[in-house]
Amino acid sequence: MKFLTLLLTASTAAFAAPAASPDNELAARQNNLIYPHATFRYFINTGQVLENPQDQPLVLKNGNAADESSAIVTFQFGEELKGRTCKLLFDLGNQDVSTGSHQMDVFSVINPPGSEQFTVATIPRVRPALSRDQHRGRIEVFQPGSATWILSYGGYPQFPCPVNELMGIEFVGVGDSVEVRWQIGATGPRIQPL
Repeated sequence: MKFLTLLLTASTAAFAAPAASPDNELAARQNNLIYPHATFRYFINTGQVLENPQDQPLVLKNGNAADESSAIVTFQFGEELKGRTCKLLFDLGNQDVSTGSHQMDVFSVINPPGSEQFTVATIPRVRPALSRDQHRGRIEVFQPGSATWILSYGGYPQFPCPVNELMGIEFVGVGDSVEVRWQIGATGPRIQPL
């Protein structure tokens, strides 16, 4: 009798195992994302840089030059992405902030923070003339939600995955008033290999 109960319990557990669901598929896609290697808040007026600052605006334009900042985000790409296309994503969650124009210009960065030529110590000397590269587009993002590309240049938000490179992207506020804050490593910019 005990054996029969044990057998029925085991077979019930086997049949009750969860099947693949849309939530599992979403989790699998999210596991394929490349999250930022580092995030920097760059104070435009002073050149001060904060690495991975939490719980503060990353992109800020408020009319007070001492407060205004852009965000530089770096991504590391491995050999496994050779020949693939990548896509820049940007999402905000309920806990994030997007006010004012809700818009940011997106620039590529030459020698991003963490590269040999551009370290946190050298940023005040290098920024911005030698670092900000090409204008890749403009995004608009509301909280919560995914960014909409208002302008796009050079194929962005898609681009060839830069294998074995540290890639930098700078987000700069658009208009007289904008504040964007995200949870570093959870929301904000990410790369999706296609």
